[in-house]
Amino acid sequence: MSMTQNKRPGVPNWADCGTSDLDAAEQFYGRVFGWTAERVTASDGAVYSIQRLQGQRVAGIYQLNDELLRMNVPPHWATYFEVGDVDATIEQARAAGGTLVDGLFEEPGVGKIAVIQDTVGAFLRVWQSAPQQGGELFNEPGAMIWNELNTSEPDKACRFYETALGIKTERITAGSAPYTLFKVDGDPVAGVLLKTSEMGEAPTAWDVYFASDDVDATAKKIREAGGKVLVEPFDLPVGGRMAVFQDPQGAVFEVIKMESA
Repeated sequence: MSMTQNKRPGVPNWADCGTSDLDAAEQFYGRVFGWTAERVTASDGAVYSIQRLQGQRVAGIYQLNDELLRMNVPPHWATYFEVGDVDATIEQARAAGGTLVDGLFEEPGVGKIAVIQDTVGAFLRVWQSAPQQGGELFNEPGAMIWNELNTSEPDKACRFYETALGIKTERITAGSAPYTLFKVDGDPVAGVLLKTSEMGEAPTAWDVYFASDDVDATAKKIREAGGKVLVEPFDLPVGGRMAVFQDPQGAVFEVIKMESA
């Protein structure tokens, strides 16, 4: 997928990992996905590590600050959505029952970002990206390919996102399980997975998927780099193969090979 396609409002345009050990996280994802790190300093002095693949931006990693660590915020991956107007999106999210958690944050040359908690408890980032455009490479091995909300209340979540982001939703059946697609201009851009008791204590959250041309080989790399396999590679009922992993600091992510991107 091109950068231009992900510039559309309502489409996930970036993902980043808040971690307890920036050096170790950079090394881990470099071994697993072949990312190279470019550290930049924000206007507030915070260090942000841009991850590149084939020279193009694919994700970010940053050190959780002392305040977040005192709040027991664990290492985690986060999903960003492109929006045309962050201020308007905040108001739409509030009208839909969401809560502004952090923002509005504005960075010169990057754009405006806010953190919102939706009505089912998941956190999302909304980014009015200008002039920077978020990610530059998608749907290639080692790059983000999908974003999925894991919740036990999919209908409630869909009502929120339809109002807050103006996206369309479509309920489908993936194997025997119901699944909801988020669509922008008729294109599937993200999904909502019904959380079941079989998933244990999996949090209500936005999960980030990275593409692989061989999920089993990626699982081997992750083990060798010190990560954990939380769900072993398995075949999907709609085609493809995926697995769930945890990096050495505790952030959870998915790797998938899809029949079509």
